[in-house]
Amino acid sequence: SLYVSEYFSQSAQKLTFYSWYGNAKLFHFRVPEDTVQLRWLLQASRGKGPECTSMEITVHFRYGAPPVINPLGTRFPVNATVRPSYNISITLSSTVQNTTFVNITTPAAGDWFIAAHLPEAAGRIEVKGFSTPCPYMFQADMFVLRLTDMPVLEPGVAVPQTIVSPAKPLHVKVFIPKHTARMRLELRSCVTSKQKPCAVRVVLGSITLPQSFQRIITCTGNVNCSLAVDSPPWEKWLQIMVESVGAADASVAVELVASFTACKPGSTSTFLNFSSLNQSQTGPSPGSTGATGSLSLPTGEASRNVSSQGSFCLQSQPVVREDLDVVSVRYRLLNGPSVPVQSMSPTVLLLNLNTGMDSGGSLVVSLLLNKTSVGLPNATVIACVSAASPVLTLNATQNCST
Repeated sequence: SLYVSEYFSQSAQKLTFYSWYGNAKLFHFRVPEDTVQLRWLLQASRGKGPECTSMEITVHFRYGAPPVINPLGTRFPVNATVRPSYNISITLSSTVQNTTFVNITTPAAGDWFIAAHLPEAAGRIEVKGFSTPCPYMFQADMFVLRLTDMPVLEPGVAVPQTIVSPAKPLHVKVFIPKHTARMRLELRSCVTSKQKPCAVRVVLGSITLPQSFQRIITCTGNVNCSLAVDSPPWEKWLQIMVESVGAADASVAVELVASFTACKPGSTSTFLNFSSLNQSQTGPSPGSTGATGSLSLPTGEASRNVSSQGSFCLQSQPVVREDLDVVSVRYRLLNGPSVPVQSMSPTVLLLNLNTGMDSGGSLVVSLLLNKTSVGLPNATVIACVSAASPVLTLNATQNCST
């Protein structure tokens, strides 16, 4: 395999004491496809004057969007799902410069963000001209190592591969089609070059921060070993790394097979209520849910749709995206705010956040259970917000935000 190294650099930025989120300095990097190793070079420095004291710089990392930071300990709204960013601290003490490396193996391709800031502002008043603030600088650079010819696994096709040594793990990738409900990776054979016991470590998926959904399994001997993932990310390349954990002087021959369980999608509506398309111009109607302002699906029509959904594993509901202004967006259900929900298969609402302008901010989802056809005293509806693919079964909630 041919490895290519690349280097990405950004200009240093001057840090200030933290009083609001505008004090944090943001760095944006894009990790190329087929990257197997990532290294960030973080350089922090301060001035040399007597006004410069020991200082701690906090650095946050996040994949896909700017980091969620809370240096002031502010309370988030009730029912808000917040995952604090992965962060490290860099201390500038007697030295005027600090160099720190952060390494990530098999990082996810795409947008990565780094935010850096000083501690909370002391709140004291300084007269301009009588005191000179100490300059604190921070710079982030990125090194990546990627494969130019990463092998591709075809569904259902056994692919023999060789791990030359523990220092050179095997990297392959597989494409996840749309409507994939489950992926299964099987290690069918494992043979060493010196007839020693076979031991390999299989890592499925890439690292994302602050949460990573990698699946890892260790396989020993010449027996079949498999790993399954529910609701893998749709229409994405999924990396697979296999590394030898046995003898250092022996190569390992393995055979990998990837298989998928497809999901048959259905639709919860048999017609499009085009009268709801102009609701953004007339404004929300009285009694509507949130800011949707759409008409309800007739009860008879909804019941007929639900009764014909038994052969599908998910029901999709058409959603309209409205860009209200530069910083806000609204999603409306095309056929009204009423969504038929049943226990046989989930109802899926696709919220498009891939326009390139949707990074950061907050996603607010308002749900109301206003009517039901269930002949029971109580009914429970579970709502799950997930990225990349919908959660189709209740036992696969590791990617669920609620």
